[in-house]
Amino acid sequence: MRFSQDFIEKVQEANNLVDIISQYTQLKPSGSGLMGRCPFPDHAEKTASFSVSETKQVYHCFGCHKSGNLFSFLRDYQGMSFPEAVEYLAGRASIPMPAPDKEDAQRDQASDKKKLLLKVNKLAADYFSEQLKRAPHDHPVKKYIASRGLSQEVIETFGVGYALPEWDGLEQYLLSKNVPMALAEEARLVKARNNKSGHFDIFRDRLMFPILSAMGEPIAFGGRYLEKKENEPKYLNSPETPVFVKGKVLYGLSQTARYIRSEDLALIVEGYMDLVSLYQAGIRNVVATMGTALTPDHGKMLKRMTKNVVALFDGDNAGMEAAERSLPILLAADLYPKGLTLPNGMDPDDYVKKYGSEALKVELERAPDLFVMILARWMEGYRGDASEKVKLADKLKPLFESIPDLRLRDLYLAEAAQKMNVGLPWLRQAVGIQGSGPVNSQNRPAMTRTVQPNPNMGSANQKPPQEVSSSVEGGKISLQGASKAELMLLGLVLKSRANFDQFVNENLLESVAHEGVKKILEKATDVYRQDLSKFDKLTSLLVSYVDQPEYLFQVSPANEGDPGYDEEAETKLLRDCFKRVKENFLRDQAKRLARDLKNEPSSDKLEQIMNIQRNRISLNKG
Repeated sequence: MRFSQDFIEKVQEANNLVDIISQYTQLKPSGSGLMGRCPFPDHAEKTASFSVSETKQVYHCFGCHKSGNLFSFLRDYQGMSFPEAVEYLAGRASIPMPAPDKEDAQRDQASDKKKLLLKVNKLAADYFSEQLKRAPHDHPVKKYIASRGLSQEVIETFGVGYALPEWDGLEQYLLSKNVPMALAEEARLVKARNNKSGHFDIFRDRLMFPILSAMGEPIAFGGRYLEKKENEPKYLNSPETPVFVKGKVLYGLSQTARYIRSEDLALIVEGYMDLVSLYQAGIRNVVATMGTALTPDHGKMLKRMTKNVVALFDGDNAGMEAAERSLPILLAADLYPKGLTLPNGMDPDDYVKKYGSEALKVELERAPDLFVMILARWMEGYRGDASEKVKLADKLKPLFESIPDLRLRDLYLAEAAQKMNVGLPWLRQAVGIQGSGPVNSQNRPAMTRTVQPNPNMGSANQKPPQEVSSSVEGGKISLQGASKAELMLLGLVLKSRANFDQFVNENLLESVAHEGVKKILEKATDVYRQDLSKFDKLTSLLVSYVDQPEYLFQVSPANEGDPGYDEEAETKLLRDCFKRVKENFLRDQAKRLARDLKNEPSSDKLEQIMNIQRNRISLNKG
């Protein structure tokens, strides 16, 4: 669902970033803001370096340089998409979602039904959790948990519960909460009895794993039997409902998204226990597919957090067939997939129990490209006969057609040609690729990766030798290639209204050379001029538009009112930035005119150069 900017701002203003972040780390007043230890799992620190501005509604870590606003925190820490974050914050502030048009009345009814189903699932999750707590220590479910080595922390993190053996335990509980059985049946928690009145529970005598949405709401359940029973599946999953579609959900993502982002790697496993076991062993950047094949929607979800994935497969034929099915899906999602099969038919849970998590981490680092792994399987017994080469090319063709990154595709082509002992031009032709262009003339744009510049490299006068071709990449304004002076100017100008007013009064915008920095300052100036009271929210607004939001924050944590704040030093730093930006602008103008003058002599150009030199001398004297 698309939201208007007015609705987004209303939701943002109704929530407090401090309240959200305080759920994950303790914040204490420090000068004009708050400080605490960084909550992100890849930044373990002993001293507080994580700053939150309640006034500006932004956060910035002076240790790991993560920055953002409400929406970026929910994205990076909870794995929510932007629409999910808006909906979550709207619900948290009791703001009704936008009223639908008449044509959308059915969608509105469906939305109301989903809310009811989520409430029923939450009641069921609480019920299962309570039954596990009440079970005596010698109960089979407690013995099973002990045998699997699950800690209380992990049980609470994943909301693990227990479904009683009784036929109607959950039914009676939901009735006591005035839940209509028709709704419980639609949630696939109970089922109507044949030729009898009443219902019976779908989940009985099972260890229960709630399946959560990105917003942390129970949308379905998976239940594992404690002892093998005849004609009973080992795992019983909720059938699909209006709130649960297996192909669009990855188990554990709500709990593990922050680790996937921090590690920049997602490990894909097949079941609940594998994920929970790895999480407890300290490998927490994991998701599970719940016994279903990977889907394009799974690929899109993973790409929101990382492009790097390692899929763990069973070493049997079924596992390798699953690997083959997943490869084109992961490649089509513009991911970099690797594959790993564990020895002796072991699953991840068995492996970490026998060899430990460090051994598995070593195996993960050695995992080959999934493409290479599948190609090796397809080439088992390969003799290089002409017919074999043609058949293998036919198998490879749909794979190459699925790869949007033409650079990766060309590398895989070269790899396959070498292993098949064929010429690269022949293989290109055999799979329908001409030159280095798109497969079968499909106009697939090349997908690029933004190289992040090091904020500590280079001087204020230096820029990378390459020109920045576009200030917008992936829908974001790029700061790649900006000079140190302009990046420092950006942070200082947004730091306080006094600094911003000086920037506006100096008419410095025309002297900003970098297209991305200029776009940000133009946007900030437009918003500020429309409503002076919006200055405090400028940084929070701009975070969503920038590829590297850390540059919106001044390098020092000291702000006005902080013990370490030095107003005179900051004023001098700002003036130095103004001067350096103007110097760079005038220098670049002079160089350009000098080149033009060399190619086409002109008294006007010569006069312009002389004026620029006079301005540079005047600037240095000032």
